[in-house]
Amino acid sequence: MRKYFTLFFSLLYVSAFTQQKTLDYFIQQAVQNSPYFIENKNQVESLRYDSLRIRALHKPQVNFDNNNLYAPVINGFGYDNAITNGGVISALAGATIAFASEQNLSNQFQSIQLQRQSLQLSGKLSEKDLKKNITTLYITIFGEQEMLHHTEDILNVLQKENLILKDLSEQGVYHETDYLTFLVNYKQQELSYEQNKLQLQNDLAQLSYFCGVSDTSYFQLAEPSLDQKNALQSEQTLAFRQFMIDSLVAKNNYEKVKFDYKPHLNAFGDAGYNSSLSYQAYKNFGISAGLHLIVPLYDGGQRNLRYEKIKLEETTRRTYMQFFKKQFAQKFLQLQQQITNTGRLITEAKDQLKLSDALVQANRKLLSTGDIKMTDYILALTNYISAQSTIVQLQINEMQLKNELNFLNY
Repeated sequence: MRKYFTLFFSLLYVSAFTQQKTLDYFIQQAVQNSPYFIENKNQVESLRYDSLRIRALHKPQVNFDNNNLYAPVINGFGYDNAITNGGVISALAGATIAFASEQNLSNQFQSIQLQRQSLQLSGKLSEKDLKKNITTLYITIFGEQEMLHHTEDILNVLQKENLILKDLSEQGVYHETDYLTFLVNYKQQELSYEQNKLQLQNDLAQLSYFCGVSDTSYFQLAEPSLDQKNALQSEQTLAFRQFMIDSLVAKNNYEKVKFDYKPHLNAFGDAGYNSSLSYQAYKNFGISAGLHLIVPLYDGGQRNLRYEKIKLEETTRRTYMQFFKKQFAQKFLQLQQQITNTGRLITEAKDQLKLSDALVQANRKLLSTGDIKMTDYILALTNYISAQSTIVQLQINEMQLKNELNFLNY
């Protein structure tokens, strides 16, 4: 029974050790767990209330106003009665309404709409950066995992050869120093494997932590899919949209200045009790109404200054936009060239690996008969490991370049 329990738990360990998680899984978890996107969504939603508030501000505003004043004159000393009337009591319900044209309201609503678009774009750009960073980290850790797998394969071979060489050493085919030379190299590979395994486990935990996932277990990463997207013009990218929104904001601000200098008309009225208590106070109930008109005539040149400020902001926007276009085109061509060159190097490295593997296989046959120096075999094996590492590193570099290009072309 104990044997079956041991087998059962061993299978569980292998299953946990070999479970795979994908890049999409970590991206989904990161976006889902990030509080920033919840905040961004709430900020966008709050603008709806700002829009409703504009409508509410142009409806009648009703207030109750109560004022009670008593100014006594004692022995001839006190405030001038002609000013204070001795006292004032007022209890009024007043209403005001500000008249605004549909064009003015439309300008205010458009301002809120542009804020909404800017917030939504900011959220999408942040999501883009988050996905890019996670993908970069994922690719790096996937490279560590691939290197660990290659080291594991080499250790399996060295473990078998260790038994063979130990027997050959005992038979006198090789000197004991030759076997010790091989054993030192073998133990170095084992130590390196354990160190890399520990580093990989720490990095996997860091990836989970970065994505808001509570998981410190050891798991396998699936190879990321990094299919290149169709090439976009700089004007079609997500990052370029901010320049278009900024342009609309400048136009909206320009129109707002115009509305600020048009005549403003407010209507007001009140009803209630308003008395100085000096004569027939019980009859001082009444109503009043009026219009308040403001016609801007001169502001010391502030309007032109505001216009000039908006023009400067627009000039700055255009400068950044042109700079973005140039950088985008240069970066796009640079990344494409680097991907092509890296692909060529991978092909050359694979050819080199084939030669190194053939040399190791040939030396291994000679090793079993004692017809090769141990140092020569170890050198051939070292070159093979180095060639394998070079290929993995180049493949990871190629993935990182594709990731960079994909998110540039987003």
